[in-house]
Amino acid sequence: MFNDFFENLKTVAYQVLILYAIAGVGFAADKSKVFRQADGKKLIDLLFNIILPIAVINTFLSMERTPEHIKGLAIAFAMAALTHLLGIGISYLTFRKTEKNIRGIYHYATTFSNAAFLALPLAGSVVGNEGVFYASCYVAVFNVFAFTYGIHEISGGKAKIRLRNLILNPGSISVIIGIPLFLLQVKLPSFVGDTMGRIAACNSPMAMIVFGTFFANCNFKNIFVKKEIYFVSFIRLIFVPVVMMLVFRLIGIEGSMRTALTISASAPIATNTAMYAAKYDNDTKLPSELVGQTSVFSIITMPVIVALSSII
Repeated sequence: MFNDFFENLKTVAYQVLILYAIAGVGFAADKSKVFRQADGKKLIDLLFNIILPIAVINTFLSMERTPEHIKGLAIAFAMAALTHLLGIGISYLTFRKTEKNIRGIYHYATTFSNAAFLALPLAGSVVGNEGVFYASCYVAVFNVFAFTYGIHEISGGKAKIRLRNLILNPGSISVIIGIPLFLLQVKLPSFVGDTMGRIAACNSPMAMIVFGTFFANCNFKNIFVKKEIYFVSFIRLIFVPVVMMLVFRLIGIEGSMRTALTISASAPIATNTAMYAAKYDNDTKLPSELVGQTSVFSIITMPVIVALSSII
């Protein structure tokens, strides 16, 4: 058992370090003014609206249709929804006396992990296409909650929840396209498939380079001073993933699906927390501090939790 734990710990830690090394390129690029955070914000639109959806669709195209995968798809959606509902439930119990706008930032940070830009590529690195397959379900559910509950919270209640946003967002649309392609086992011409594959391969390095530019603009003095940030880090990095890890074990989720869902649940706070805060005229310094601290701590917490999930 302990040998399995340390082997899994080493594997996940190695992949996490590679991703953060790529983020270091973005950090250095921002500090040297070669590629700044403002440039990264523009690139996020390309990632989120084109590259990430193509990566998700490409994964569905590459998966073999089996009874196990079809069942796994439904279970992955359900577990992703449960993970987000757990985060929402916890967030409603916290920061009740905090000013509404700031409370909304804490609630968003508690609920939403960096599923698309860190967990998805990490799941692919650790368990391959199956990891991306199940992590894609998590990203789709993330988008449903982020474009409704998330935006309502981070705007301080000013943005209304629109039901059309449940479907009309890039993450959900890519899964809606991908599922029929997977079920029908559609085979695209090799030229189209190869093109999509190469675009999909851009997702991980580009996302982490952009993440590095955001990290470069964190106030490193503040991220380790505020007790509220430590509390959110504990909820986001330890409490939620550990509870979900036990749930996965209880209902018998095994193998690649358990690893992919655990990675998604244990990822640090979503990078877009700061972007949404800016978009809805909320404080942008606090989200950057939250993302900064959880990202630093996740280098340790993610490998440990994912390794634990494989032996419990």
